[in-house]
Amino acid sequence: MKNADLALQNGSEALLADQGQMLTPRPSVNREKLEQHLREALRLLHVDLDDENLRDTPRRWSESLITMTSGYDFTDVKRLSTLFRKACSTADENCQNLVVIGGTYKTLCAHHILPFFGHFIVGYIPERTIIGASKIPRIVEVHMRRLQSQENLAHDVADMIERILEPRGLAVWMGGMHMCMVMRGVEQESSFMETNVLRGNFLSDERTRQEFMSIVNRRGQHGTVP
Repeated sequence: MKNADLALQNGSEALLADQGQMLTPRPSVNREKLEQHLREALRLLHVDLDDENLRDTPRRWSESLITMTSGYDFTDVKRLSTLFRKACSTADENCQNLVVIGGTYKTLCAHHILPFFGHFIVGYIPERTIIGASKIPRIVEVHMRRLQSQENLAHDVADMIERILEPRGLAVWMGGMHMCMVMRGVEQESSFMETNVLRGNFLSDERTRQEFMSIVNRRGQHGTVP
């Protein structure tokens, strides 16, 4: 069995669980080699690894990166969508209600491997199926545990939900603070970025779009970003 298949098999229960962090054994990662390379990187930066506060930093850094990139063990889109369909149920024939689910995300930017984090709000209008409320945050978690841009993360989440549910309409909003803009570059502590992905009814029907954006305006205010 391939490493990716083994990871998906072993991690499926955690993905569908309602509580706790997504856990995966990361069988494809050579922990010893990764730690060695990170140790060398710190040496090249003239970091004193004999300092008692830094002696264990390469191992801790390695374990952190392994956890924060665990989404790479779940890149088989077909198998992943099949897994999440197990958490779906049949929608009422006449159901045209807007289902809205929100939460927080945190990830590493693909350009500088610095954190960015914030809130997400997902809205969809069911066609034939609905999914358990706790599974939308899980879908976000799978995709945020990779090196990301906010735009790609929003589209990755939208693509997966669309594949699983085939809804009449789908909207994904993300607002975040980017440490690459706070700690380097323009160094603006108040920097904030918003991303919208609108599909189906949310594009074609202005009333539906406005209903979703009014929820975003109430729930996704800049001041609520963690």
